[in-house]
Amino acid sequence: MKNTQWVAGLLAAVTLIQASAHAEIISDLPGFEDGGSQGQTFRPPPPPMPNEGVTRQYTDVANLDQISRKSGGEAYRFNLVQPTNLKYLELTVQSSRLKIHEATVLTVGGQRYMIREFHNSNVLETGTQLTSENLNINDDIRTIELRMESYSHAATISLKAVGDRAVPRMSVQRPVIVAPPSQPNRPTQPSRPVDARLRSGDVVVSVSSQGKYYDGRVVEVYGNGKVLVRDEDDGKTYVRDISSVGKRISCASNGLCEGEEVMAYPVGSQAKTYLGKIVAIYSNDMVKMRDSDDSKDYFRDLKIIHRRLNCLESLCVKDRVLSRSGDGTKYYGGVIDSIYSNGVIAVRDDDDGKVYSRNKEVVFKSVQCHSSGLCIKDRVMSKSGDKYYFGSVTGVYSNGLIYVRDDDDGKSYARQHNVVFKEIRCANGFCRGDRVLSTLSNGRYYTGRVEGAYAGGLISVRDDDDGKVYLRPHTVLSRAR
Repeated sequence: MKNTQWVAGLLAAVTLIQASAHAEIISDLPGFEDGGSQGQTFRPPPPPMPNEGVTRQYTDVANLDQISRKSGGEAYRFNLVQPTNLKYLELTVQSSRLKIHEATVLTVGGQRYMIREFHNSNVLETGTQLTSENLNINDDIRTIELRMESYSHAATISLKAVGDRAVPRMSVQRPVIVAPPSQPNRPTQPSRPVDARLRSGDVVVSVSSQGKYYDGRVVEVYGNGKVLVRDEDDGKTYVRDISSVGKRISCASNGLCEGEEVMAYPVGSQAKTYLGKIVAIYSNDMVKMRDSDDSKDYFRDLKIIHRRLNCLESLCVKDRVLSRSGDGTKYYGGVIDSIYSNGVIAVRDDDDGKVYSRNKEVVFKSVQCHSSGLCIKDRVMSKSGDKYYFGSVTGVYSNGLIYVRDDDDGKSYARQHNVVFKEIRCANGFCRGDRVLSTLSNGRYYTGRVEGAYAGGLISVRDDDDGKVYLRPHTVLSRAR
């Protein structure tokens, strides 16, 4: 019995030792810390996901050609086939020259946001590439709208949209046709995509019963058309009619946006002009403007606010110009300081260094040459009254005025291009240096030498007898053989 027990105990001990050894072998199998042993096979750990730690971007490029040369530009829309969130935009000018007057995006929620890096651009040359700021809009974008104007011939651009959720497929709509306001029978899109509905907490401007404007916030909106507003200046609440309350928005219906430099004109009964910057815009077409002269904020109607531009038609900031006085009797040379969308040009005159506001119709751009062939630095002969003067062209302007510095007194005079004649080498068979005989109406003859020939057919001759220069028509001259 004891032997049987002893044998059973021995077998149990052997079994325990085998189990322990088996456990040690398992701990040494490949795939654990020591990397395994030769001759064993195992399944390696799965590789990391290919997109792990990588931000995926989706892009689409739309091309647009034949962009209009219409002054002020025309609006073109790039509609997203499936609205999505966009990170940024990239625009490239493929041909010609181009200016972007306005650049905005519209969201599915009806909000309009300005693309600041595109908005009111300089004139862009071929090959120029613009990249927008990070849009950071917490809503899907449905439309990109660009109001553009070609310079020289019709321009071509490409627009790349970059998103991080889906490919932003775009279709081009050209141009955007704005329906006239007085067509009640024709269904149109809403005239203002901005959500102007008032809600609790909205930042607003409201008009008191005394006609004063107050910044504030909406506390409550009531079904009877009344709004409870807490004014910013005194912290008190007032009940006002909903028609007198405007919600703060990013951009106005005409495309003006917060932060833009503008002109207010006319202001008051004296029709004064004020320059400044837009601080806030409201859905009731009111604008809060900070004037440059006193740095104070003023509420003004949107219709008298005019955007500052870099160019208007052929005129651009920093252009040399000639501008006419109010009575039309004097001309002033100067440089364009600023331009506004209502056609007012601010010019800094050369004579006193002051800035004057003038209408674009009396401001004329300095150009190198006139269509008649007259160019700056040309030697010319010009007529004033019944006299002729020799001189040099010092200025040519887009309205046909030519500035000539006369040789006799060294002063510059403005004369119409049709009384200014360019000196050329030969005219009507007579060339500079030719020996000639002049036959005058009094029957006298004068020998001399041609000093100059002019586009109008007149020839200047230096007579031998007195050494003076005289202007004579080519019909009274005979060339020596």
